[in-house]
Amino acid sequence: MLVNLIVLTKPVSILRFYIVLIILLLTYGLLTVQAFAKQKNPCLKCHPEFKKSGKNTHAALKIGCETCHIASEDKVHPQQRESMKLRKNLPGLCYDCHDESKFKGYDIHPPVTEGKCTACHNPHRSNSGKLLASNPPEFCFTCHDKANFSKKYVHMVAIGRRCDCHSPHASNKPHLLSTSINELCIGCHRAKGNGRHVVGSLPNGRIHPIDGVPDPNNRKRMMSCASCHNPHSSDFPKLFTSKKICKRCHKYY
Repeated sequence: MLVNLIVLTKPVSILRFYIVLIILLLTYGLLTVQAFAKQKNPCLKCHPEFKKSGKNTHAALKIGCETCHIASEDKVHPQQRESMKLRKNLPGLCYDCHDESKFKGYDIHPPVTEGKCTACHNPHRSNSGKLLASNPPEFCFTCHDKANFSKKYVHMVAIGRRCDCHSPHASNKPHLLSTSINELCIGCHRAKGNGRHVVGSLPNGRIHPIDGVPDPNNRKRMMSCASCHNPHSSDFPKLFTSKKICKRCHKYY
């Protein structure tokens, strides 16, 4: 009877032993990780600028410098220049974490096409959203002529919504628009969607077309809100693209 009891209790003792061993290993591993985390990053000795706080920090920086950087095998760091290099060339390195499909489309922003991710984004940290070098729309003016956005009459969307009408990377619509021109405009100007704002009434109950027909000034494109209005700024009231806008298409006296 005693022998049988000992045999039955042995598996239980072994199980307890392994449970205690696993707990000890996990505790040791956790303490080791915590101790390692408390150690100072050796890179900060030469790059103290990364100690500065910023509103937005790249997640890769929190993981560790080696996520993106690797030592060159044929050079001594830090004595020799270019002794550290990126693990991959841009934009390939960025695509290791960011979905590459979101940077493909009918129209692609030139910096994206050229793989110049860091031309717009700080790879470490920034006080601007999306790790941008500075806040739009002023940041956009480093490449885009501000004069085209600061004429006598300015569309407030171009300033207030920070270029939200355009995708900063790629789009399946022309001009990097997030959707069609008219859909964008009607999103804010819902009452103008039927075209009656152009002419109050026409014979036989017709309305002035704002889409679905070729643009009289450019037969290669379709009529849209931008056929008559500049979406950014204009020297003419109501953001018209020219003076006496109707005479561009209609003859009257």
